[in-house]
Amino acid sequence: MFKKNLYPLFLFILIACNSEDYIPETYVNFSIQASEIGGVGNAVYTNQDYGVNGIIIYHKDINEYLAFERTCSYEPSESCAIVELNDIYNPTILIDSCCGSSFFLDDGTPIQGPALLPLKLYNTSYDGVYVNVYN
Repeated sequence: MFKKNLYPLFLFILIACNSEDYIPETYVNFSIQASEIGGVGNAVYTNQDYGVNGIIIYHKDINEYLAFERTCSYEPSESCAIVELNDIYNPTILIDSCCGSSFFLDDGTPIQGPALLPLKLYNTSYDGVYVNVYN
């Protein structure tokens, strides 16, 4: 009887784990000169060699930098699920034109569209010259 009760749960877990709607784990460990990012409020794209689809690094405060995965949290297995800055010179939000979701640049939380989860955030540290991005 105990085994019969576990079967539906096992089936549910198996189906959920086979879902392709997650952002794959990828090793990230690189540094970029803070001067390449610019002052507070600026953001830059990395190339696609970092993360799954590249990373956006945002200079949030004097010594605070955020690094977001460019892969959208909604249907990330779609090839077009990539977020972009709404304005390269004065960015405030990140937009996925594929699904129509948008996210606050301050913390990656969704503000519009079907995305319910925030963007994947990588760890950062700043040593006064370099911004280190890692997981």
